[in-house]
Amino acid sequence: MTDFKEKIGQVREREGLSRRAFGELLGVAESKIQKIEIGAQRADHEFLSILSQSLAIDMNWLLGETSKPPSNADTTNEFINVPRLAVEASAGNGTAVESESETQSYAFSRKWLTKRGLAPNHLSVISVRGDSMEPDLNDGDLILIDRADTTLADGKIYAVQYSNNLFVKLIQYIPGDTVRLVSSNALYSPIEITTPEADGVHVVGRVVASMHEW
Repeated sequence: MTDFKEKIGQVREREGLSRRAFGELLGVAESKIQKIEIGAQRADHEFLSILSQSLAIDMNWLLGETSKPPSNADTTNEFINVPRLAVEASAGNGTAVESESETQSYAFSRKWLTKRGLAPNHLSVISVRGDSMEPDLNDGDLILIDRADTTLADGKIYAVQYSNNLFVKLIQYIPGDTVRLVSSNALYSPIEITTPEADGVHVVGRVVASMHEW
């Protein structure tokens, strides 16, 4: 009979992930994955909850209450619903954040999310307002935000809250502790923030995908 630690390894290998990638998907350290797989550490309730939500693992099988193993042929959980928030990120001069309530949800392929290392419980869909990010993002586009990725990286697009407004902008670092929120549309000047942390910049997450809504 396969024990718990071996089942964790089976799940990871089924997804084609290294321990590092598996840990990134679940939001835990690679060392924790290794310790669980070799039986040096017990999996806590938080780990089991994240595992269940992210990969739709049958907890009854994992905990030994049933002998049915997970199967890639199981199509009942091919898609994951990601909530759309009642928030618009400005691709212009800023949009005030008045509500973050959920309005509906969009289905994403579990396989695609896993391949990208995206944990479903850290994802949200919001809409874009304005034309400053054209042609990369258009007014009314929907964007998928990874709220687990809040470390600004040069050349990536993020949803950033600043001065009570929510922006979606390309990040550009310049010498010193200075960040520019750059628009794709040359008609819009970049927003320069000299001390992001001191100025109360809140990184909502990185834009990992965009969609047109017709």
